Amino acid sequence: MQGGLFPDLSESHRSRIRITLKILDEALCKFAEWAQGREVRSLLYTEENTLSSEERSGILADIAGMRRIMLELRDNLQLEVRPQDVAKSIRGQCYILWVDVLEMTGKYLRGFGEPSPEFVDYLDPKANQILEYLDHIKRVLSKH
Repeated sequence: MQGGLFPDLSESHRSRIRITLKILDEALCKFAEWAQGREVRSLLYTEENTLSSEERSGILADIAGMRRIMLELRDNLQLEVRPQDVAKSIRGQCYILWVDVLEMTGKYLRGFGEPSPEFVDYLDPKANQILEYLDHIKRVLSKH
């Protein structure tokens, strides 16, 4: 894609800037959710939103300022917006999580000291069930 204020900008430069700004924008989405009061409560992952109203307002104002700059850069550098495929993101996370879950089995926990055989007999089947669920999610999304 050519054009914008810098028509000779290489695709490599344009791509690097776009990727960095996309990562920043994704983080800003999460910051904005927290500034708007988000507190996730799940089984083991829980957020405690201790932001004051002044902090929330300041964060939202700074996010707005960064987004104005990002909008200008997007338009003037003609950065292409590429939607993130949620299915691909979920599959990618499943692959990453699969390794983490595998490493909580007895074979890998030995690196932290020998766990009791009873504990390994208890934990390994549960970890393997989680791995099966992660594999199933990947298969469900494999048509994507």
